[in-house]
Amino acid sequence: MKHALLFTLMLAAGAAKAGCWAPNAVEPRSNDGLPVNHASFKPLHAAMDVFEAQAKPNPGLLALPEVRLRITRAVLDSDEPTRRPREAVIHAQGFGPKTWTGSGCDIHAQAANRIGPRAGFSVFVNSPLATMNRWAHDDQLSAYLEGERGEAMQGWPVYRECAVIGPGRRLPWVPVTVGEMLAYFEREQQRGIADQDRRNERALQPFDLAAAERKAEQMRPLDAKLAELTLMSARQRKAGEAEHHAQLARVRQTLVDELEDLRRTRAAMTADQLGEPYRLGAGRHRLPTPDQPVGTMKRLVKLDPSFPWDARNRTRIQLLTVCASTHPNNPAYAQPMRDAVAALDLSRLAALLN
Repeated sequence: MKHALLFTLMLAAGAAKAGCWAPNAVEPRSNDGLPVNHASFKPLHAAMDVFEAQAKPNPGLLALPEVRLRITRAVLDSDEPTRRPREAVIHAQGFGPKTWTGSGCDIHAQAANRIGPRAGFSVFVNSPLATMNRWAHDDQLSAYLEGERGEAMQGWPVYRECAVIGPGRRLPWVPVTVGEMLAYFEREQQRGIADQDRRNERALQPFDLAAAERKAEQMRPLDAKLAELTLMSARQRKAGEAEHHAQLARVRQTLVDELEDLRRTRAAMTADQLGEPYRLGAGRHRLPTPDQPVGTMKRLVKLDPSFPWDARNRTRIQLLTVCASTHPNNPAYAQPMRDAVAALDLSRLAALLN
């Protein structure tokens, strides 16, 4: 109890100071085990240095009320190291009083991880999925829900409050087509039917009532009541077997009918229709209904297989995603964060692409 009280007092210590920067926090190792100060990571740290030089004097960040500020860095390996260079992320974020420790500008690491920041910036290096959530996946397609399109930030496209800075303003993803998505749904339906067949394989085997009756008779000299219950249960199971099997068959047929309907829908479409970007609709097979406005539907995308990633130069800077909490929950942070975004020089960051 004393330790808990001491910890509470420690977190509450100190008053808010404008522009109060805690010491930088750095993940000591990359997610594949290399030390963060590994010589090969120098280009990534140099890029993060450019952002940190903009963040530390940023007037919007410095004006955030009741926060202590902190820079956090991490170096990561790509989830496709044979295709893409390494990733990195740097955060410049403000943390509220429940994360503070001491009377200076320090932040309690565990509290910060648990509670999270109130506002700030993040820059993701070579991370094409920073603005997206995976929606569907199998061995032929990984589809992601495209982030909501926002107002351009200094001329750069914005998705999910993040400016995506790529070569020639190119995005690292492309739309998933209607044809690709319907083919995925077909494979998914086939997998569902196969799973159902595996689960029901034993249930569809004829129940051996004669064997159950022999077992009950063997039990009778030891426990006549249990033998009678066992016999009754076995006969009830056999009596209901045909209906149970019929019910399983109806469920399977429903899945098969859905698969056939999906195939008919796909076969009835023209090549142009199948080549259109797929948007999540409210109709059959998640296709749009005629009365759904295009602007209200989310688009599914996939990573662009032709994006010129350089996997040989593992620390080449090819994509930057700059995310800002421009609409934080606390209204007091809205204007400072708008000022913070305005003060960013994205052209200096864009110059890091090589």
